[in-house]
Amino acid sequence: MHRTAHLLAALAACLVPFATTQADPPPAPLASGTVEMIGWLHVEALSFDQTTVEVRVGGTVQTATVSRSGRFDVLLPADTEVRMRFEHPGHLSKEVVVDTHYAELGPGGKGHRQLRMGVVLELEKRMGGLAYAGPVGRLAFDAQGGCVAVEHTRRLTPARRNKAVVF
Repeated sequence: MHRTAHLLAALAACLVPFATTQADPPPAPLASGTVEMIGWLHVEALSFDQTTVEVRVGGTVQTATVSRSGRFDVLLPADTEVRMRFEHPGHLSKEVVVDTHYAELGPGGKGHRQLRMGVVLELEKRMGGLAYAGPVGRLAFDAQGGCVAVEHTRRLTPARRNKAVVF
């Protein structure tokens, strides 16, 4: 029995170096001036299978993948204004504007910048037939030093009803 334990220990010692030598390759460096947006979503159902994150830059629309924990990662181009839209069935949609001008002025401005944010989507049935009148927030970099400035606008308006009129 003692001999078997020694053989197993020797075999385990031989296998450990092989397991540790297969590491993931290092991530590719991000382009200079790129802004990396890392965010987390919260919805009542805690399931993100039907959640969408749209990123509108100029005339193009891209979608971001949302993980099972609600995390999303988006690379935003420098020197532009981006509109992000968050949707989940049964919840009020939200939009956030991200202005990446002056991102290079902040700490470590020669490389990429990183922003983190959280978005909570409220259930429609709890909002009394209201919807957001426009973007609920704006993130921008300050022109004097590249610090991140955050504005919140949560103005509500009666939701549009797209129901057919019956005569």
